[in-house]
Amino acid sequence: MRTKIVILVAALVLGGIAAVLAANYLSSARSDIVASNEPIDVLVAQEDIPRGMTAEDLLSQKLIALEEVPRRFVAAGAISSDKGLEGKVLVAPMTTGEQVTDSRFEVPSTAGLAYSIPNEYVALSIPVDEVRGISGLVKPGNYVALFATMPTDGTTEGEFTRMLLADVKVLAVGGTMNAEQTTATGNDTKQGGLGTTRDENTGQPMNTRTLTISITPADAERVVLASSAGSIWVALLPAAAEELPTTSGRTAETLFK
Repeated sequence: MRTKIVILVAALVLGGIAAVLAANYLSSARSDIVASNEPIDVLVAQEDIPRGMTAEDLLSQKLIALEEVPRRFVAAGAISSDKGLEGKVLVAPMTTGEQVTDSRFEVPSTAGLAYSIPNEYVALSIPVDEVRGISGLVKPGNYVALFATMPTDGTTEGEFTRMLLADVKVLAVGGTMNAEQTTATGNDTKQGGLGTTRDENTGQPMNTRTLTISITPADAERVVLASSAGSIWVALLPAAAEELPTTSGRTAETLFK
């Protein structure tokens, strides 16, 4: 009789332990299910996107946007803030509904200049100096206006100046696509801009008196002709500019009108 009581008590204890373990398991499983269904904000492609676009263009054109995705469906490396894309370019095409991940983006200096050129555009380098290049203060990523001065009758009085292009993105200054690269002019140092850039490997000075801009092939023809037959000046646009400048052009006769 005593043996039966011991067995009964042991069974009740084991049953109680099993019930507690089962309850803990169900609670943990329920928590895992709830956690896996927790909505997480991630950036998602709103349409098919070709490679080469900058993160800034993707965001401004609303080609990528934040969407709520259950945690269990969030891709590895998914980006939940536009700050994670600052200064980067898309190096692989994306399809509609695809989550934006780190592996799709690289900084321009790593990806190469070709990945910084928008679709249907080309990169064109134009020669500039300290004066026509705004004293070396232009940096990759800035937007500039180009002014062209062309002779009309072979004399200074016959020259005509007018804005050639009003909104041009600068892809590179000299040989660098990084706005933070340190350059030196004489004994002074500054960030980005024109001047004498030091080679990262040899430390030797390199000539950086060119701006590489992103324009359409048709505009490239205009710039090449203007640069060859006349001269081009660069004007830096405000970072917060909302309206593009417009002009009617000037000659010596209309200079003071």
